[in-house]
Amino acid sequence: MFKLTKKNEADINLKVWHSKREVGKLEIDPIHIIIKNPKDPIRVKQYPIPLEGRKGLKQVIDDLLKGRTIEPCMSPHNTPILAVKKADGSYQLVQDLRAVNARTRIRFPVVANPYTLLNQLTPKDVWYSVIDQKNAFWTCPLDEKSRDYFAFQWEDPDTNKKQQLRWTVLPQGFVESPNLFGQALEHLLTQFTPKEETKLLQYVDDLLIARSSKKSVRECTVELLNFIRAKSLKVSKSKLQFTL
Repeated sequence: MFKLTKKNEADINLKVWHSKREVGKLEIDPIHIIIKNPKDPIRVKQYPIPLEGRKGLKQVIDDLLKGRTIEPCMSPHNTPILAVKKADGSYQLVQDLRAVNARTRIRFPVVANPYTLLNQLTPKDVWYSVIDQKNAFWTCPLDEKSRDYFAFQWEDPDTNKKQQLRWTVLPQGFVESPNLFGQALEHLLTQFTPKEETKLLQYVDDLLIARSSKKSVRECTVELLNFIRAKSLKVSKSKLQFTL
């Protein structure tokens, strides 16, 4: 594995890199979710969350509210959240959307087969880079009518105040998120043309650039990162890979 050179980094718009309080945004029409029997509320009671877990989620919730990724609401729907402790001791917000997924009228998934994608590579394509888009699904806005389906209850650990919040974007764990984001990104990438014989492959939110030339892969990666920034998306710098 090799990393970006200082020159590479100097050529990249620094705003492409993900930070905790910034979420990218695709300039697309807000997405409408179709639910079976929409007049029948989707209601699953909130699971008990220990105080430690709620304290761990406090900053996560506050950041999402500040970024308008979630917002207060009074929804007839509700599904539970969990506080999942990560290896580094921090907490991840996870919503159990199984009840919503079961009631969703799913559009036909147009997601590439990874084996078919990789068959496009040749033995000469020994240099490649992998770009991981951070919180990719959150770049897709939800329309007003669809947001209530993704409501959840939050109890503040400091005030013990309970309120409902809802996602304003495609949430993680929703059955249609990979397909809807993948199609939006695929359409966006039609505006980007790799130079010469450099290959650009997309699988949902992961992008792979490959060619026989190390220099070409580096140059194309820098160009793609700047294109991604111009389209208001974010990339995880720590997960960016250049590999032989």
